[in-house]
Amino acid sequence: APRSVMYHYFKKPHGVAIMKSLFLVTCLVGLSACSNSLKPLSGCDSNNELSVYCGFQNPEDLALTPDGQALIVSEFGGMTPLADMQSGQLSMFALSSKVKQPLPIVFESNSWGEADCQRDPALPFGPHGIDLVQRDDGRWQLAMVSHVPYESVELFELTLEETWSLTWRGCVNAEGNYYFNDVALNTRGGFYATHMFSKATSILEVVWYVLSKVDTGSVVSWQQERGFEELPFTKGSFPNGIALDHANSRLVVNYNTGDETVMFDLANKDVVGRYHHNSPDNVVIKDGFVWVTNHDHAATDTFACAKTPNCPLPFSVNQLSLEDLSLVRSLPFESTNMGTGTVGLPHQGSLWIGSYHSDRLGQAVFSATDLSQ
Repeated sequence: APRSVMYHYFKKPHGVAIMKSLFLVTCLVGLSACSNSLKPLSGCDSNNELSVYCGFQNPEDLALTPDGQALIVSEFGGMTPLADMQSGQLSMFALSSKVKQPLPIVFESNSWGEADCQRDPALPFGPHGIDLVQRDDGRWQLAMVSHVPYESVELFELTLEETWSLTWRGCVNAEGNYYFNDVALNTRGGFYATHMFSKATSILEVVWYVLSKVDTGSVVSWQQERGFEELPFTKGSFPNGIALDHANSRLVVNYNTGDETVMFDLANKDVVGRYHHNSPDNVVIKDGFVWVTNHDHAATDTFACAKTPNCPLPFSVNQLSLEDLSLVRSLPFESTNMGTGTVGLPHQGSLWIGSYHSDRLGQAVFSATDLSQ
């Protein structure tokens, strides 16, 4: 049929349904072509590109302690349908000694979260995205998306005595309503979180999202006094990493299957910046720039990593303008000795890199000038 006829046919609701069904059937036949496993990494060897530090479980997201001496590491347990849902933990990585340390958690009463949200201290967490901010009252608050034992955002106070530790101060239950990826705290105790897609989504539907770029989720805000509020102006394809520019009241959101990073002005809900790149994951605002990590490979390439502890596929960390998300520089990594990157956090001449499918952290060393220009 002529292209115009096909276009109008598939624009109709029944045409879209047929096209989607045909696509999913094709995927069922073709996924076996993506199943050849990548060879597992042997040892824990650094190279000219990345120094690596092993002993982690999928260090998917990172936050820097207020003294700049350690990383708080979210050890990701996985999320359906992309991986089996397992538990994980929060840990610390001392930047001077390069040693992983436990991050103690003490449980207190729920004062920062949803009134009826409770957690059994004996149950494990399922960490995903994290964020750390100093509140208006001067206290340091850490938020963590958790998929285990149910969907929630867990809220902690970070304090320093002899070492850094966490005090659990509440949670917000999202089970049955949202399926979160990442979280960005405001200074009043509330947060913004990215609702990815329905928790019942299949892996084939995710592949469909990659090609169709259809809207699958949006950003959701939460404040203790009024609960959840959906932000319809943020709808997009697989909302992923999120960060809040506190000084300018702007929200930066990655759309993983939408292949773009978007910056919103929260005051007027306008888009004030947009950057297109393949499969962006986490986002960090630091040193006056936006740092976005994206995957430099096809989404189906990750099927080759199903049976290995690491997924050594290429990625880039992109330094973007905080004004309009224009590209300042892109730092590509072949990642032959690590998993594909999900977050790049700059600090004192290094980029600290985490991964959703890796048993190690990565460190790329640059001059301070290289990372600040």
